[in-house]
Amino acid sequence: AFSPTLSGKTYLVACTSNGLICVWDSTGASTEPIIRVEATTADKVLYDVQFIESSGDTLLVVSGDPGILLYKWSAFLNAMDNLIDGNIVLEPIAKFKPHPSPSDAFGEPVEINCTSYSAVDNMLYGGAGDAFGCYQWDLRSEKLVGTFGGAENNRCSGDYLHDVMSIPNNNHLVLTAGEDGAITFWDGKERKLIETMNVQTTMNTNKQSVSWQVQNKGFGSTQQWSNGSNLWVSSMDNKGDWLAAVGGSESGNNMSLRSGPNTAGFMATWHLPTRTFNSGSVTRESYNAITYNQNLDSFVSGGNNGRLTFWDSATGECTGRSGCTPSMIY
Repeated sequence: AFSPTLSGKTYLVACTSNGLICVWDSTGASTEPIIRVEATTADKVLYDVQFIESSGDTLLVVSGDPGILLYKWSAFLNAMDNLIDGNIVLEPIAKFKPHPSPSDAFGEPVEINCTSYSAVDNMLYGGAGDAFGCYQWDLRSEKLVGTFGGAENNRCSGDYLHDVMSIPNNNHLVLTAGEDGAITFWDGKERKLIETMNVQTTMNTNKQSVSWQVQNKGFGSTQQWSNGSNLWVSSMDNKGDWLAAVGGSESGNNMSLRSGPNTAGFMATWHLPTRTFNSGSVTRESYNAITYNQNLDSFVSGGNNGRLTFWDSATGECTGRSGCTPSMIY
């Protein structure tokens, strides 16, 4: 995540699988982080970072195995101004933990994979890897308001969420997406289900609006999602009333195959107010993340092909690709 620009400076912040929060100069002056914050023990994985504005403060939200850690960004700036050693420990101003799980007894914590913040009602949402699905906390009181979207809430599948997105100016709308291959619309205020859209069914039903991205020999215009395939939704973002989502499809339940060459994927767009399908593309690669870039007026996605893919924000058509050094992009 990129920090808000202050006094002409912008920083790039990322988290690691060994419990570090790393901060770089966004100008690329050095490949080494300016600062490394030891957020948790080395055996606890961090998955996501983002910036939010709340009560006049810029806050850094970090999620992963420890749950959600909330930091004041000013503490990072002060630490960099008075830096002695690159590795430091900063205490978060708040911690948000999911419900205890039976897996905790075996040393396997329930992780928070993703977060979203609603400034309208000061609610923080966390998509989890347990049967409670999406957690909702009041940021002011730091109290858990409730959960929705998991097996414990009468939804028997999709209890592993990859992404959650709050759209508070649209009737407190909250979207969740995960392993069940669906995008689910919720009333965040009442925590009630509005609608569930299965991506595979939607794209198969609207074949006339789906394109096939021919990138490798042998991948033609035939349907790639055979019976028995598992489709998941990895990531979502929106440009106003337009929603974009990406993910992948595989045969069987072997998670290790997701970085392999035989994993297909998709990018699809919807009109949010009417929740109608707009366009879709079936791709040779699976995707892990998508974001809207205002400067390019494009959605940008990354996955298991070592490339960034650019999509027209209005039509959903692929407009170009850019190669990257890493083979897997998150």
